[in-house]
Amino acid sequence: MKQLFAFLSILFMLATSSFATYVAVLETAADGSAKDSVPFLDRQYLTNVLREQAVKELPAVQNYTIMTRENIQQMLPPSKSIEDCEGSCLVETGKNIAADYVCQARVGRFGNSLTLSAELYETAGNKLIASFNGRGSDVNELLAVIEAKSPEFFHSVKELEMFKRGKNENSVAKDSAAVDSSAAPLPESTPVIVPVVEKPDVQKAVGENKIGESVPANVGNDDSTKEKSAKKGVRWVPLSIGAAATVTGVVLAVVGNSKAKNASEKKYSTETEYKKNHDDAKSGQTLRGVGIGIAIAGAVGIGLSFAF
Repeated sequence: MKQLFAFLSILFMLATSSFATYVAVLETAADGSAKDSVPFLDRQYLTNVLREQAVKELPAVQNYTIMTRENIQQMLPPSKSIEDCEGSCLVETGKNIAADYVCQARVGRFGNSLTLSAELYETAGNKLIASFNGRGSDVNELLAVIEAKSPEFFHSVKELEMFKRGKNENSVAKDSAAVDSSAAPLPESTPVIVPVVEKPDVQKAVGENKIGESVPANVGNDDSTKEKSAKKGVRWVPLSIGAAATVTGVVLAVVGNSKAKNASEKKYSTETEYKKNHDDAKSGQTLRGVGIGIAIAGAVGIGLSFAF
């Protein structure tokens, strides 16, 4: 049973690790007179530092992908202005560029001070999962705000992803525990009633019967053997289906992830090419999600097949 649980765990990890989590850091925007105090090149550097902090907190070895400025620009519509976006518009932008999470910082003014605010959204659930605010007298102090607060800011992505994966892992663990409990011995305090069965006379059975023919010693065992064989045959049917579903799901998830990644990295020169890249990225994400669902369902099916 331990081998079964290990097998299910491996299948689950393959399913969940077959795709990367994409995080997009959009260009830092500016409101009102802050545009003059913090010019575009300075805001671009603030974005670079914010993206650098994202890479440190969400490394590629942990299956996170921080989208580059070029990737984001290639996936945006030609007429799209990021600086005009806030809140739900940021989420829609994240979906357009096939990002799982999207964030942006904005520079503004409060009295004589410059302010900096940043928001991080989960695109699938349209949820604001993290934010921070700070202020300073110049752009250098705003940079210090980013360096101080962005690690915890991006760590919220990791916490949410671990929570999602933990829920799925607990589901698989519960199914495996149910399989183990079905084979667990009865508690010592539980009385066991054993029916009394008359022991057949083997010598009489192998002797001559009423018509003078010998009775085989294994008479009565054929039905039991056939029944056990039939049960094993029935068990292999869902087991085979579960294994096939798991393999198929993993393959679909890998193919879908590759398709979404390639589409997000393709360059475009016309609006038609942009729409095609966007559609390909969306279909790749859909295929990836379907594949993950099939793989998890197949793994659960394998576990349940051992319970019957």
